[in-house]
Amino acid sequence: MKKRMAALICGALMALTSVSFATVRSDQVMLGDLQPGIHINEVKKIYGEPLRVVGEKWLYKGFYIEVDDDRPNYVEEIVTEDSGFATQDGIIVGMSEDVLSAETTKYGKADKVEIEGNTKEYEYYSSDYKYKMEFKVVNGIITKITCELR
Repeated sequence: MKKRMAALICGALMALTSVSFATVRSDQVMLGDLQPGIHINEVKKIYGEPLRVVGEKWLYKGFYIEVDDDRPNYVEEIVTEDSGFATQDGIIVGMSEDVLSAETTKYGKADKVEIEGNTKEYEYYSSDYKYKMEFKVVNGIITKITCELR
């Protein structure tokens, strides 16, 4: 009985170590010059005043930020559906989802992939789990990139 239990535990540990997850560093979770968690004054320094503010969303040309509910002067989320804003590793809207494969991306295998019809969402978490990057893919093309605090 002890040998079986030891074999089961050893097998489970080997299976866990063979699963690879994304290895996203915190400093990789950025769009353009913006990282979730920065003060809104930093956003204004770089991009000026927003074109429009709707609730907690600050709309800029090509992207929007959402301010944190609990800390209204800090950026909780940055979203783009525009090819003018790249991640730190050069991924932009309009690229093929092939750039997100574990072999080609600097992020490794996605922590989570949700598939619904012709739409996929790839989620990558920073190694400290403070940040999340999400790529929405429709028909094999990246259509939206989100960087957010968790």
